[in-house]
Amino acid sequence: MVKVMGSSPVESTLRSMKIDKIYVLAINHTQDKINAIAKKLEAAEFEPGTSYTIITGHNAYTDKIPEGVTVYDKWADPAHWNKFWQMPVQTGEVGCTLSHIAGWNAIASEEGVERGLILEEDFSSIAGKKIKDLPEPNENWPFVWDYMSLGRWSFNEKDDIKLNDTYCIPGLHYNMHAYILTKVGAQKLVDYHLEKNLFINDEFITATYMKHRREDVEALYPIKTISAIATNEDWFNQLDHKSMVSAHTRD
Repeated sequence: MVKVMGSSPVESTLRSMKIDKIYVLAINHTQDKINAIAKKLEAAEFEPGTSYTIITGHNAYTDKIPEGVTVYDKWADPAHWNKFWQMPVQTGEVGCTLSHIAGWNAIASEEGVERGLILEEDFSSIAGKKIKDLPEPNENWPFVWDYMSLGRWSFNEKDDIKLNDTYCIPGLHYNMHAYILTKVGAQKLVDYHLEKNLFINDEFITATYMKHRREDVEALYPIKTISAIATNEDWFNQLDHKSMVSAHTRD
């Protein structure tokens, strides 16, 4: 289903972030859920005319794993110092990652979409922050970005490279609850074929632009193709979000 957002005129003197379409990843599309998503999108105040679609996410508890998908069987290491890496990829993480991959494919393949915003279904915008107030990144930066995190859990904010008051090049972080992909960036993620050795996308994303802490993951993705930036502040309520991989527990 595709809807078009309505909103009040942009009052900011800055050029607002260009978003061609919003993709909300959701399972169990009840009418109540659809209505709740629409209400939250309206509250975030996107540019007038911004369309959105609610993608049917993969419910790994009820849906069969699609043909061609292989869960990474070397993820669990019971002796590892990191307790989150001692467990195998969890059922919910399989569904989450396959849902995000569906979003990447949608942006990469849809005509007229050069930038897409991906939101997990239980997103919530920060009170007082409106997307229309998010400025366009500087076009004179000596790189072209592919991926923009709109909120994340940072391991050490001192590792971020600040670009201006709004944006930085992010260091190690978790959480992909809300982010923007360019069409080129979406295709780059698709081309990594995460589905062939599938693990949680929160861990995967940093392997696409920086050295991963796990040697086996780094060996899977030694070539970094993604140019990543992030907002210095959270634009969606992610820091306490239950889907954050640092809250990874057994199903």
